[in-house]
Amino acid sequence: MPRTFALIALLCDLCYAVLFFVLSLICAPQVTSDDRSPPQKKLEKSFGKTYEGTNGTPTLSSEPEEDDAVLKMMHKIEMETYALFKKVKCDGLAIPYLYDSLPLSSPTPCLLIEDIHSSYMIDIIDGFNDDQLYQIVDQLVALHVYCFTHDNWKSCRFEEKVDSNYWNFVTMINEMGKNLMADYPVLKRGLTLLSENYTASGLWYIEHLQYYQKNDIIRTYVHGDLWAANILWRDDKLTAIVDWALCRAGPLTEDLQKLLATSCSVETRKRMTRPLLKYYFDNVKRKMAEICKEMPFSFKDLEHDYHRTLPFMCGQTLFAVGFWSHTSIIRRGKSDDDARMNELVSRLQSLLDDTVTAHKWQ
Repeated sequence: MPRTFALIALLCDLCYAVLFFVLSLICAPQVTSDDRSPPQKKLEKSFGKTYEGTNGTPTLSSEPEEDDAVLKMMHKIEMETYALFKKVKCDGLAIPYLYDSLPLSSPTPCLLIEDIHSSYMIDIIDGFNDDQLYQIVDQLVALHVYCFTHDNWKSCRFEEKVDSNYWNFVTMINEMGKNLMADYPVLKRGLTLLSENYTASGLWYIEHLQYYQKNDIIRTYVHGDLWAANILWRDDKLTAIVDWALCRAGPLTEDLQKLLATSCSVETRKRMTRPLLKYYFDNVKRKMAEICKEMPFSFKDLEHDYHRTLPFMCGQTLFAVGFWSHTSIIRRGKSDDDARMNELVSRLQSLLDDTVTAHKWQ
């Protein structure tokens, strides 16, 4: 597997593809960040410099310095995020309890966190139903209200650095686009217009990160990798959101857009986007009023945020589809593998079509 492929997996999303878990098979209760009592059972998330891939999952680079720099940054962000929400009260946020952590420079780098026992993930192709989506938006409301009323999250950030790792990322995105257009011609128009109007310079990702470091714009703390595999459920109730390694300042709608684009059917995304935006807005407004704080944005601002984030989400979804097509996330060695891939392609195509129309790229 090409070295650049592994580096991109580190840089963008799918943290789990380059990390591995050591799971202790033990029980633990659910804990939200406003419950200060630590659970008694633990899960260790260990970070390795090699990964034995299965079903096409890539291995890490043999270039230790570049890989270590990215891993250190991701591990640092995740440690800081878990530590932050261990110390403070963020009402309603379902994040596992952090016991302790060791940096990547230590002999045994790890995060020791709560084990969410008997939980499950929703298959990405099955996608979320309406009730599950509203539960996820409740989590975004909790996180964002905290961010609108506190500043301590602003020091946790994904480093904006244009280096060889970044250009490897750009190269891989471009190659993924070419390969997807060759394999799925239905994507050609949308991906071509995306390249011509947004990704051609290669700086789209870094410029997105840099834009949201400004203090005078509406922004929040984004998870950065919110899709089906990073949301745990028990008895149809959201139990925890995990893998906080790509957190940073970002747009209000980024996490919701990624969730809808990657982990919902086209029909669900189109039908539920506006109701979920309205639900999000109304609940943020209500919670801000309850604590006597001014609402920091209007619904028109939210719509502008959604519109501005669409091209970035196309780039993110392009990467996700290109990457997942090589893994057991989609290809499980069963007769429906092609159908699963076609479903994912249809989601990317629909998002591209909507973005082309919204931004008048025709």
